[in-house]
Amino acid sequence: MIIIVGAGSHGLSLAYHLVKKGYSKKDITLVEWKRIGYGSSSRNAARYRYHFYSKENVEYAINAISYLKKQSKELEYNSLLLRTGYLWVINGEQEYSLFKKLDSFWSSYNIGGKFIECKDNYAYIKFEGQCYLAPQDGAFHHDYILYSYYYSIKDKVSTIYDKVVSLIKDDSKIKGVKLSSGKELYGDKVIVTAGAWSGEVLSSIGIEVPIFPEKKEIYITEPLRYFLEPLIIDSKLQIYFSQTLKGEIIGGIEDKREYKFEEFTISISNAIKFLKGIRELIKGIDGIGILRGWSGYYEMTPDSSQIMGYSNDWPEGLFIDAGYSGHGMMFAPYSGKIMADLIADNYKNKFIDIFSPSRFKLNKLINETLVI
Repeated sequence: MIIIVGAGSHGLSLAYHLVKKGYSKKDITLVEWKRIGYGSSSRNAARYRYHFYSKENVEYAINAISYLKKQSKELEYNSLLLRTGYLWVINGEQEYSLFKKLDSFWSSYNIGGKFIECKDNYAYIKFEGQCYLAPQDGAFHHDYILYSYYYSIKDKVSTIYDKVVSLIKDDSKIKGVKLSSGKELYGDKVIVTAGAWSGEVLSSIGIEVPIFPEKKEIYITEPLRYFLEPLIIDSKLQIYFSQTLKGEIIGGIEDKREYKFEEFTISISNAIKFLKGIRELIKGIDGIGILRGWSGYYEMTPDSSQIMGYSNDWPEGLFIDAGYSGHGMMFAPYSGKIMADLIADNYKNKFIDIFSPSRFKLNKLINETLVI
């Protein structure tokens, strides 16, 4: 029996890929605490990008986005995959030097962008100076990916709505999970895909995995005519935003918070900061208001990169796929495939070693700093 802890995008993607390999309801149990996609999978801005700071994440993104595009044609619902670009506003010489370095690095992977005069290319931007455009990046609709997976597998796996309070193991092997209801489920393979809660699940048997919740907020304005194509990032104003096809401006602010679990609420002061920021940067939106908002977690790790696979000192049969530090939704389709190959076929993709939980003990951290 395979037990998957967490029915977000990564748990559902894994189950989907296992079902494609011939596994069925008698083989897979999915355990979800609240509801499908309760965590970060339904609380994100639904964007994809190739452009990371580390070679490890750039290489992963190249593979993952290629697979995301393939999945978008295969899945039941239209994921509205669009190539809209990312646009960084360059504030000062230090940022310009950084993006010159990054552009050279990205160009070596054939994903280089270009420096442009913001105002000349985007008449609606008030900023006078250079921007960096990465035209390959884009957007999708996370719910359609999430529920495509769910409706494809809901009758082909067993699903239990309960909270995992502890893993069960003997000296060397995983045995299953204990639920808050007191019930125990037994299986020889357990995969933790519980997002920001993954560290808590593993700590129940003394395994410390550095995954920490950082609350983030997203705001959506009233709709306007569609004119903001790229995702715009301005580090000085500490905002990022783009526009939905419906015309709403969607985005958030770059506020750093203490790592901890908090209520899923939004802050009025942060919403006002977001509104002031977009009004300061974009023409013709004075008077626009916030329509709605939500909050969720970035599941942060010390090197802002995902944790996949297993550690050799873990009980046999225990795996993890979590810690995506703000870029989990776009990686979920590919991650599910990699994990399914590992669990079903014992095929170890190179990224399993790169993003292994062992890297923290071995001091082989990934130098990822470009978190948005």
